[in-house]
Amino acid sequence: MQNKGFVKFLAIALTLVCIFYLSFSVVTSYVENKASKMSEEDAEVYLDSLNTNNFYLGYNLKQCRETSIGLGLDLKGGMNVMLEVSVPEVVKTLANHSTDSAFVKSIDEASKQAVESQNDFITLFVKAFKKNAPNGRLAQIFANLQLDGKVTSSSTDSEVEKVLREEVNSAVDNAFVVLRTRIDRFGVVQPNIQKVEGQSGRIIVELPGIKEPERVRKLLQGSANLEFWETYDAPVVTPLLAQLNTALRDG
Repeated sequence: MQNKGFVKFLAIALTLVCIFYLSFSVVTSYVENKASKMSEEDAEVYLDSLNTNNFYLGYNLKQCRETSIGLGLDLKGGMNVMLEVSVPEVVKTLANHSTDSAFVKSIDEASKQAVESQNDFITLFVKAFKKNAPNGRLAQIFANLQLDGKVTSSSTDSEVEKVLREEVNSAVDNAFVVLRTRIDRFGVVQPNIQKVEGQSGRIIVELPGIKEPERVRKLLQGSANLEFWETYDAPVVTPLLAQLNTALRDG
């Protein structure tokens, strides 16, 4: 009888645990369905508020998604996209957007060849540059402030090529970190983000359960802008605010 009572207790406990975890799937589904009926702007505000505020048993939306049963991309649907860092643009930036005719021509040729070639862009670019500028040196193009301390006027072509590869890989790594940070903020459960082997600059992103593809697309493709604004110290601003306050009071 004691064993029978224990089995009954264990069955009830397991049932309650299952109901507890299933409830997160139900709540998450309810929230996503509700958001799908809103306008894109309203849905964005609604979901962001739930991602930062606890609304169900002390959990926010992101935590509810993480606790709910994960079905994966094949069962739950979602998004599967491939993003690519523009290696030619990275190289142009490293060259401080040089207008050297051989450089510009080599960039264009390498970009066209990269579509069908098995070689990476850097290999194609260096080969094209040597063809277009037989007596030229890569250091003449890349010895600038962008690569200060990494490329000098005496650097060999092989040394410059090595630096270019390192900088491109660094740019891809930075893009990878930015993508993961943005996706984590969005609250996607079990996203798969990985760099494609053998494809320089390409990153594959799998997002299970996504119901707002346009919003995610904007999130992934958006550019971050760093802006600088002129500011004033308090001793400069305070007297002006006092004068304004007096003028408003007397008026």
